[in-house]
Amino acid sequence: MEKVETGCSDMEIIIDMLCDGTNNVHEDLLEENQPPAYYEGKALNILQQLKTNDDYFYFLKTILKNYPSLEESQKKEIIKGLDIKPEVIVKEKLVSGKKKSKNNKPKLNNYDDY
Repeated sequence: MEKVETGCSDMEIIIDMLCDGTNNVHEDLLEENQPPAYYEGKALNILQQLKTNDDYFYFLKTILKNYPSLEESQKKEIIKGLDIKPEVIVKEKLVSGKKKSKNNKPKLNNYDDY
């Protein structure tokens, strides 16, 4: 069988199957309408619990799924905070000393190939 890419991770599918929207797999629920310091504190708490780079990578990859919905100013602040620099692409053009002939007609093959 061929695996079809749906855009959902296995964990998302499992959570959707186990949660009915009222109960949460994890006990730690976020309170709504709190000041920014509250959410920063929660994030720092989670960050302290992540022990390996792999743990951090998968957490960050998951948490950034809503990145496209952010405002441009918020995206710029995140890019600045992550120290993401635009990729510089250097293209070199080789210039030869030969000048092209003005006769651009195709040359006929006068040689016998047989």
